[in-house]
Amino acid sequence: MDYPQPAHQLHQYTTAQIALSLMPSTLFLLFFPIRAFQLHRACLKVAPNYIGAVKAVLTGLIAAVELAALVLCLTSTPRPDRFPIATNVVCFAAALAVCQLSFLEHGRSVKPSTLLILYLLASIICEGVLLLSFFLAHGISATASVFVAAFGLKFLFLILESISKRSYLRAPYRELPIEQTASDLNRAFLFWINDLISLGNSKLLVYSDLPGLNDSLKSRDIRARMEGVWDKATKPESTEGSKGGGALLWALFEFFKRSLFLNAIPRLMMIFFRYAQPILINSTIKYVTKPVTDIGGKNITGLRLAFAAFVIYVGSAVSFCIYYQSHNRIRVQSRGALVGLIHARCLTMPDGSYDGAAAITHMSSDTDNVENLPWLCQEAWAQMVELLVGMCMLLNQLGWWSLTPLAIFLLFAQVSRWIGSKFGQVIADWQKAKQKRLALTTSMIDYIKNIKMMGMAGTVLARVQDSRMFDIGKGLRVLWIVVYFQWTGSGIEILAPVATLMFYAVDAHIRGNGSLDPTTAFTSIALISLITTPTNTLIAIFPQFSSVYSCASRIQKYLLEPSRDDRRVLIEPNLSVFGSSEDRLDENGTKNKPTISNSSAVIIENVALRPADTANICLSGLNVRLKKGSLNVICGAVGTGKTTLARAILGDVTPDSGLISVSTKRIGYCAQKPWLINASIKTIVCGSASETEIDEEWYKIVIRACDLEKDIEQFSRKESKVVGSRGSILSGGQRQRLALARAIYSRPEIIILDDVLSALDAKTEAHVAEMLLGSNGIFRKHGTTVILITHATQHLPLADLILVLADSKIEKQGTWDDLRSSTGSINKLQFSESDSHSSQDAANEKPSTVPDITTPSKNDMLNFTSTKGNLSVYVYYFKSAGIPLLVVYLICSMTYGAALAITPSILKAWSESGGLHTWIYTGMYASSSLLAFAAKGSVTWVILTLIAPRAGEVLHYRLLKIIMRAPLSYFSVTDTAVTLNRFSQDMEYVDRSLPYSLMNSSYQFFKLLSQLVLLFLTQAFMGVSIPPLFLALYFLQKLYLRTSRQIRLLDIELRAEVLSNFLETLEGISHIRAFSWQSQSIDQNIKNLDVSQGPNYIMHSVQQWLTLVLDLIVAGLAVLVISLAIAFRDSTTGGQIGIALNVILTISNTLERLLESWTQLETSFEAISRIKTLEQALYPEDEENEIIEPPPKWPDKGAIEFRDVDVAYNSETTALKDISVKILPGQKVGICGRTGSGKSTLMLSILRLIELQSGSITIDVLNLSSLSREKIRTSLIVIPQETFILNESIRLNIDPSSTIPDEEIIAVLEKVRLWDVLRSRGTDTSSASGSSTHTLSEVAMRTNGETSGGTLTPKKELHPLEALLKDSPLSHGQFQLFSLARALLLKDRSKILLLDEATSNVDAKTDELMQGIIRNEFAKHTILTIAHRLDSIRDADIILVMDKGKLVEVGTPEELLAKKALKKDAGNKEEEEEGDKAWFREMWDYTH
Repeated sequence: MDYPQPAHQLHQYTTAQIALSLMPSTLFLLFFPIRAFQLHRACLKVAPNYIGAVKAVLTGLIAAVELAALVLCLTSTPRPDRFPIATNVVCFAAALAVCQLSFLEHGRSVKPSTLLILYLLASIICEGVLLLSFFLAHGISATASVFVAAFGLKFLFLILESISKRSYLRAPYRELPIEQTASDLNRAFLFWINDLISLGNSKLLVYSDLPGLNDSLKSRDIRARMEGVWDKATKPESTEGSKGGGALLWALFEFFKRSLFLNAIPRLMMIFFRYAQPILINSTIKYVTKPVTDIGGKNITGLRLAFAAFVIYVGSAVSFCIYYQSHNRIRVQSRGALVGLIHARCLTMPDGSYDGAAAITHMSSDTDNVENLPWLCQEAWAQMVELLVGMCMLLNQLGWWSLTPLAIFLLFAQVSRWIGSKFGQVIADWQKAKQKRLALTTSMIDYIKNIKMMGMAGTVLARVQDSRMFDIGKGLRVLWIVVYFQWTGSGIEILAPVATLMFYAVDAHIRGNGSLDPTTAFTSIALISLITTPTNTLIAIFPQFSSVYSCASRIQKYLLEPSRDDRRVLIEPNLSVFGSSEDRLDENGTKNKPTISNSSAVIIENVALRPADTANICLSGLNVRLKKGSLNVICGAVGTGKTTLARAILGDVTPDSGLISVSTKRIGYCAQKPWLINASIKTIVCGSASETEIDEEWYKIVIRACDLEKDIEQFSRKESKVVGSRGSILSGGQRQRLALARAIYSRPEIIILDDVLSALDAKTEAHVAEMLLGSNGIFRKHGTTVILITHATQHLPLADLILVLADSKIEKQGTWDDLRSSTGSINKLQFSESDSHSSQDAANEKPSTVPDITTPSKNDMLNFTSTKGNLSVYVYYFKSAGIPLLVVYLICSMTYGAALAITPSILKAWSESGGLHTWIYTGMYASSSLLAFAAKGSVTWVILTLIAPRAGEVLHYRLLKIIMRAPLSYFSVTDTAVTLNRFSQDMEYVDRSLPYSLMNSSYQFFKLLSQLVLLFLTQAFMGVSIPPLFLALYFLQKLYLRTSRQIRLLDIELRAEVLSNFLETLEGISHIRAFSWQSQSIDQNIKNLDVSQGPNYIMHSVQQWLTLVLDLIVAGLAVLVISLAIAFRDSTTGGQIGIALNVILTISNTLERLLESWTQLETSFEAISRIKTLEQALYPEDEENEIIEPPPKWPDKGAIEFRDVDVAYNSETTALKDISVKILPGQKVGICGRTGSGKSTLMLSILRLIELQSGSITIDVLNLSSLSREKIRTSLIVIPQETFILNESIRLNIDPSSTIPDEEIIAVLEKVRLWDVLRSRGTDTSSASGSSTHTLSEVAMRTNGETSGGTLTPKKELHPLEALLKDSPLSHGQFQLFSLARALLLKDRSKILLLDEATSNVDAKTDELMQGIIRNEFAKHTILTIAHRLDSIRDADIILVMDKGKLVEVGTPEELLAKKALKKDAGNKEEEEEGDKAWFREMWDYTH
């Protein structure tokens, strides 16, 4: 055998050896000028350090050694030809370039040089191969020492160059993310993760412990680029926008095509190393089976095989890591791009057209699915290449019988294609069912306080669980399709090798061409195993793409919905007043028409408005001019279009005709329902400005004007107090004043106040009105144009202009004096009831949760941070599914593992039998494979169609029951999005991720066990390595799990913050646009998204770290197996080494899949753990002593008595103190007092929504503390201030129990004068615009049924009661009438009626109507009424006046009004303390 000559005789080298020497240096010299030019223009980035000097010395030594090699080449005898000389010259030139580039890279780059590392790595590998061949052929010589020195110096320089420069970077660059400053070698082996793994095992991780997010993953740049790509994308017509998601998917592909192209390089490397493994197996079996006498000369083949195994398996591990880590970055970027698009679209959507359930679906499951697009694009071509390469290699091995796997693949592919054609529609139906359930769950969480108050917890719980069962039913259809797909994949994986070898062996046996030998058998099995992976992947890509396409279609439909049509124009100087549109657009104006300069703030000309697209016109022929600095009051009855007019001025309602002109589009806005984010009081008022940017003096003036000083003082953290989701810890009046303070602080030129004073008590209202609206008020001083919508007539004298709306027009307008002088105008300010349509879709607004609650008890302070796994969580899940199903699952799984272990053993015996008993072996081989196929299919069937639906049903019911039975304090400190995340993200894990992960984990675990058993049986000496291997794996998983669990929890929690911020944006979109806060909203979304992207990316990186470590362990096993086979080749058969190497071939893939599925399983079980922990830590509000069952008709009298009642929400704040009062049966009781005085707390104590510290409350002699809370609530009738609205039909909203006939429902709606309104809108609902996420067919699902194809078939004509209530927009006042109608249906269930500000949003005339209905229908009931409007309780039998949690005054209205109000002087302090103050009289005087 010929061997290469010494290095100075390079002229005798082969062309390949010369190429190995030249290739690294030549490529380096090609790229050196480009990189040097880039660095030459860069600034210095490192501080003075000694590392640069060390690098300079090393590079100088490398150049010197290369020079010595060149001199040796030139002086060698005989003189070499030109090729060796040229090679040495190129190497020396490259060494000189290394010196220069090292100097530039060290000082002007923040990370080690990529070009240098690649050159050094390639040079070391190439020179190492040459040196190994040289030493094996000639041993050590003096000449070789030069090249050994060069090799060693380059290796040292590679290590030094790979070390991060982070410690001596200059200040601006030292804070860069760790990954961004790490070397490429570091990133290839994920060394930068090691510190995090170690840290996670030493402490509980917090967000600040995680490495920073790489700049390429930051959301701001990604969002801007994606918006640019989407804007340029060719989009379908609006009428076709809902037909697919192709435009969005193509835009995503355009966005990532460069990254996908670059990522193709490591993917091709994966294919190369993967298909080098069968060649290695073939060579090793041949080597082992060849007699020793046939190997002559120097036996270096064994060492070459071991070295080749090391290179192949390590190369495969590293290329796999590089590829998937790059894919992880693309995945994170995909999420950032999609979330950015969705959020950007939200800012331009029409107000109220997009509900929270759709937001959750788009931002979670839809986005998670579409993230897979880049991977599908990459794998589609890569798997085809793998299949083609594998088929070519198998053809060379087996001839035409190699087409058998392809035939089986094509057969199953047709089956999969047929099944997959239904997948898109089925998954879309499931997503719709999920969205419907989430919409209902969102309503439940939003109105949880009202649900509890009204005793509807059981009814709503049943309704939500029914929607869950419908969701599971739709999901089961998807899971069956997945079962079919799994069976086809298993058929290819298990049956293809069997059929191919059987056909080949039988054909050879019949033809007499010899028997099946180990080399052919196990090489073919290796190739077929590699081929089945791409075939299964290609089959799986189709349904995955269908799922991606379906979700992309939903997002694309949302992105292409019509935007808000803001037709307002800005008022410019010399603008014609009330001119035609042509005159108005003339820049020169018209001289014969009056002009204005800048004196007008708002001009409304010939405007016609409708509150919603499906509603009739509510206002027409409007012509108004509002002057700058004026106070303008809009009055009118309920439903006359007051809020619609305000929203039109804001640009949220598009006029049907006419034009609205404004002096500025930045308008302060305070809605009837306050919008508050979950932040501190100061942040809400001042925005996200830093402390240095806040105008403290102005802030204090605003707080004082809104009378918030006393309220802030009550909080332990003062103005830093976080108000909770939607201001849940505040009372209704406090929320309204805080929102008002925010609007004032922004210093708008125009401000719209929509009935903001209705939630305030008389005294607070008078103070706020004087400070803001008075002659010396803030608005007058700053020249602010005020548009005030109000029912309160006492503020009308302050107005510069009063607009009275009635009969779809402005009936009267003018000053207070003008209206007083006009005959009948003053009387009309009592506002007769109108049947006109509302201008406010109040159904889209969300209520607050709990007033006046601060720090929760320990029951509510749940810590979900965990670092250790818990077997009890698995037990908890399987108990939910049922123990019998668990037993069936384990039996099927163990059968599958046993069959997998038996099958290769039969093949080994068959291949070594020498052609004997072919038919017997064929039958045994086929039988064991069919058993494995049947067992694997059974595992799939049991998990997906039996265990998953049952566990999903039980776990959802448990979670629902936990939340429904939770104390009210839990909701005050838990963000709505966090609770909603449990029903969305956690249930997504339960329904989809957990079953798939459990199924795949089972496959891979039992497959791994069978492979290890085979490996031990075929290589007995491997038994020595098994204990260290398992010990290493044990510590590895321990290190990994402690860190990964914490990162997963951070990911789940921070994802909820993104969702919470998005929901807040949706709810406050009209405010955001009015204040021109779009840029701030974008900044906040980007900030929250970047924070959540960090744990998401690190989680994927940690998973990839574990995969890399396992792959390197497999590489070590491969080298060990081959080394043992070489060392003991006399006792090793071809069948043994064939099985061992095939196990090694597949064990890597098995470990990777086991790791992936196991990691996903752990992530999914964290959701189960969260449910289990919540169940254990969050105690229900019910107590053990609540066991007394009241009589069936209780309360049949209606007597209520408070005895020394004390209530406190925490140790710092007393809500009620020493309350003692007796209410007789049938008495009408009015409760009044300042905002935050304890009125609502008094009612909540009756309903047992808060706990008594001392004292007792009895109803009809029964102590409430001994009764079931739900029984108390279902035995009372409650009309809360905020109307409880489900995202359902009108019928289900007014009668959630579905037990009352339509005739009775219509009768009560007619009684409150809502039937005509709802009937007219219900008939128009079928033509609703596509902006509504829920179609009427979904709502009528139960009555109309489904078609055989699973699509909903709505009736042509819909009963008005079947229309969605959200599609029939009502004003706040009309919703209060709706609440009264709901109470009328329940009037026979109790003798007690509780009213909490039930008429606060209606005009005086409607209030009179409601009071009349209450007096007539509830004449024999005991009625407790909380009211700020004192006229509402003027006819009460008894008045209770509250102040600071105390009952300060009790008596009849006549008695209390007979008292004289005390003057405000110091001498009256003692009298006030003694209770002589005329509390009610003083409040009455304020309002009259």
